[in-house]
Amino acid sequence: MKALCGVAPTRGGMKGYVVVALALGSWACRPASTSRSLAGQPDGPEPVVAVRMVDSGASEGSSAPAKPAKIVDASAVTITESPVNDPIVQRGQELFAKQCAVCHGDTGDGAGKFAYLMNPRPRNLQQGNFKLATTQNQVPTDEDLLRTISRGMPGSAMPPWGHLPLADLKALVAYVRSVRATSAQEEARTLASKGSIEAGEIGSYLSARCTPGAPLVMPPEPTGDDLRWFNGRRLYLEGCASCHGADGHPVADAVKFDSEGYPVPPRSFVNGIFKGGSEGHQLFVRIAKGMKGTPMPASEGVYSNDDLWDLIHYVQSLAREGAQERAQLRQGTFAAPRVTALPPGPMDSAWNQARPLYVALTPLWWTEKRVEGLVVQALHDGKEVALRISWLDPTVDDAAVRHDQFRDAVAVQFSMSSDPPFYMGDNTEHGGVNIWMWKADRQTNIAKGYRDVDNAFPNRVVDYYPEPAFTRTDLQNVDPAHGALDTHHPEFVTAWGAGNLVATPTLTTPVECLVARGPGTLSGKPPAVQFVKGSAVYERGVWYVQMQRTLELPACKEHENGDERAFHPGDYLPVSFAIWEGGAGDRDGKKNISIWQKLVVE
Repeated sequence: MKALCGVAPTRGGMKGYVVVALALGSWACRPASTSRSLAGQPDGPEPVVAVRMVDSGASEGSSAPAKPAKIVDASAVTITESPVNDPIVQRGQELFAKQCAVCHGDTGDGAGKFAYLMNPRPRNLQQGNFKLATTQNQVPTDEDLLRTISRGMPGSAMPPWGHLPLADLKALVAYVRSVRATSAQEEARTLASKGSIEAGEIGSYLSARCTPGAPLVMPPEPTGDDLRWFNGRRLYLEGCASCHGADGHPVADAVKFDSEGYPVPPRSFVNGIFKGGSEGHQLFVRIAKGMKGTPMPASEGVYSNDDLWDLIHYVQSLAREGAQERAQLRQGTFAAPRVTALPPGPMDSAWNQARPLYVALTPLWWTEKRVEGLVVQALHDGKEVALRISWLDPTVDDAAVRHDQFRDAVAVQFSMSSDPPFYMGDNTEHGGVNIWMWKADRQTNIAKGYRDVDNAFPNRVVDYYPEPAFTRTDLQNVDPAHGALDTHHPEFVTAWGAGNLVATPTLTTPVECLVARGPGTLSGKPPAVQFVKGSAVYERGVWYVQMQRTLELPACKEHENGDERAFHPGDYLPVSFAIWEGGAGDRDGKKNISIWQKLVVE
């Protein structure tokens, strides 16, 4: 890594100038008290400053006025210590590439392959606008970063990584800090080359942007009463209601924009999900210091400590009880015990033999109309394995022909690896995923007949196709009899003829088998080998979906690619889920997802 050099005049008319080389190494932007100990190294000195004398061309004792500072090219100056060479940072970089880059981007710029699906957008780590910091200057400590990575950020698509070993979490912290440090160094280089900052200001410039400041002092939390509730309500209406609504429901027209220009709707306090937690001390930091990079302003200095606490307690009183806890994504384990026979349907009493697991979900594109979670169960009989998934849904959405219709659906994702990346697999040898997806419209099509544009648009005009079975005799008839779709030949229904399952009216299962090896690689198995069975029942606002398949894969060429999951007693494998709520407009990447769970096949 290169150093920055500044040339400054010497004092007292002494011969020469002092060349100051600031070594922007791995610890240049890290707090001495935490960075090295975090990496298992002793605390060390701050950035190295190399000083040497060079001839200025002025004679000794000259009384010529001091020349102004100028910036020189430091391309020839190198340093020996670099974050890239630090084994802790290297480990963090490996983990980041596998688990984080798909959202945060390969370089930490927030432009990962899945970023376009998400709101709030993944954080641009290079800019250093970290939302959750407990310091006066809002530069997070290592503990702040570790807490955010471990717990995730409820109310966004940021998942928790607390299931990783502590050493790996610390490595991620070190790498994230190095991403910000590298970016800040580049900023300093640019400013220095333009003369916007002096050589002597580089250190303070980097320190202000990369070194955590003093901790925020938390005043004692008082006990609330009716008078303090009244004061909190008054403060809320004066300072918060214009965005978050008088009753805690956000104002639709109050959408503002973050530091990168992306829209940021105000948070619903009634739904009770706060990115940094809902405890008093957590909300105190958010309200006092604001949230960096977002429209949420700081209130420090605006209110007294007592007023801040009254406001916090009032906000807490608006929230649904238990909402924050339910929104916290966690990794759980559920088992598939062996039974004599699998249940014939999702409402069969045999499902009472399977222990349920609640799995919290989060929408990629945050919306209040979301599916909070699901309940999953599993059974097997030695030949087939079955899963039952149930979730709350206020409406049945079982059509997807019109442009404004979106289906209810659920998918279960089986990893081919014991240590999968965040989502949708990758292109490594065992990085694929096998997905079973049940679709409500497909089940209705099988039960009641395939619904095509005839059903969605009854006043349509039928084009003329030279299909022998439907030859027109009267060309003036704009609505000739043409029969149901499955009475036609696939050659004249091109999507069906091409094997597109969406347009195939002869399907016998509402479950589709798909495979993927990373973002943008999702593909369905050919119609001839779609043999995952399924059925569903909607009862009193709850969907119950059963999906099942043989433990072993059929011995045929179509299943020899190694992209479908086989199951064996004793398996302990990663499984995750996604739900589409058609009534909320969910489709494609707009969905509610879980983190990886563990399935044990007994």
